[in-house]
Amino acid sequence: MFFVSTTAPRRRPGRPAKAEAGDTKAALLDAALRLFARQGYAGTSIRAIAREVGLSESVLYAHFDGKRALYDAAMELAGPQAATLAIDDAPDDPAAFVETFAARVLAAWDDPRSRQVTSLVTRDGLMHDELLDLGIEDALAHLSARFAAWQSDGRIRTDLGSPDDLAYALLAPIAHARMLWLHAEATQAQLERARHRITAHAALFARTLTPRQGAHGGR
Repeated sequence: MFFVSTTAPRRRPGRPAKAEAGDTKAALLDAALRLFARQGYAGTSIRAIAREVGLSESVLYAHFDGKRALYDAAMELAGPQAATLAIDDAPDDPAAFVETFAARVLAAWDDPRSRQVTSLVTRDGLMHDELLDLGIEDALAHLSARFAAWQSDGRIRTDLGSPDDLAYALLAPIAHARMLWLHAEATQAQLERARHRITAHAALFARTLTPRQGAHGGR
């Protein structure tokens, strides 16, 4: 007769399994985001973050060097670099690119974690944080490069401004909608307003960008 053990095998002592460590790190980051969004960066302690997950501070420090490391991880996860990532593999057609770019950024910034990041950066003067500024400048540089190539090829109008001007003109209203309506406490009406504004802005920008028929070089 055979007996099947119903006792789960014990994990050997030592480092936690990779999956377990990854789950713990993600749980700590989620807890930090919730508290940062609710209480601000300055008003949230390492102890509070650890307690939110039911862990000790020593476990938190095994995964993150401190509170700033948690902030950096949050920005890496859901910060402005989403705009740069949205450019990758986007259509080469200028009008299609603009609308695809806006849709991808909206999807990334409409995520609950991203909305918590929005609430975080509007507190404690973090709107002027260097990491946030670098992410925005990187996105603008990537957009500007696309516009420069299209202007050089005569595929978009040249009378609307420089590639840098066009990059800012496309991204700024999208970022503005994010700050106003895509935050942690946003109502359904606010979320819908953000989606409508971003989508409508992209459609208008795409129509304006393309040279009129019979125009040469957009002039």
